[in-house]
Amino acid sequence: MSALKSRLAIGLTGFPLVVLAVLNGGWIFNSLIVLSAAIAFKEFLSLKSENDNTILWVLFGSIYVLGSLFCLLVLRDIDTLLGSYFTLMLFAGISVNDSFAYIFGKWIGGKKIAPSISPNKTYSGLIGGLISAVLFIFLFDKFIFNLTLIDKCVFIVILNIIGFFGDIFESSLKRRVNIKDSSRLLMGHGGMLDRLDSLILTTPVTLFYVIAYYL
Repeated sequence: MSALKSRLAIGLTGFPLVVLAVLNGGWIFNSLIVLSAAIAFKEFLSLKSENDNTILWVLFGSIYVLGSLFCLLVLRDIDTLLGSYFTLMLFAGISVNDSFAYIFGKWIGGKKIAPSISPNKTYSGLIGGLISAVLFIFLFDKFIFNLTLIDKCVFIVILNIIGFFGDIFESSLKRRVNIKDSSRLLMGHGGMLDRLDSLILTTPVTLFYVIAYYL
């Protein structure tokens, strides 16, 4: 099975299940996040190089992976409190942005952004992701949850730019130890850490924004 077909297969089956878990909340969502965080943390530990201090690496991973993903649990609780859908917007928006960035990058190609870190990342993919993020946010505002103009601008940046840096940062960790994927857990998607790299950085930023402007 090609990488594109496997990505589509996993996306079409996994995305609806994740959306249902986010909408349901409670123990189903919490269990999903805890399990995913545990797997991603284990994969992160495997990225330690010989020169890294074990204690500092574990501490960094606890903040970078576990701390960031724990923010998802807090964000989901805030959604319950406010009757909002920020967690759903984050999950779905990151998925849409990543998918269209991948499609545009493969379709158009062009100049690489950081070939030594992430050789598949192109400016065309980044622009494609930006276009998809803009459309997603405006459709989300129209059909699911009302957003202010500031919300729209902030979340477009979070989904596209912050998500991009989350992806690049995780890629840089892998390049240090010369590996392509954090594991082979998800066909075509690499490991759990590969799948959550954008969420790991965008979730704390989203949580900070929601707390600052909605609580």
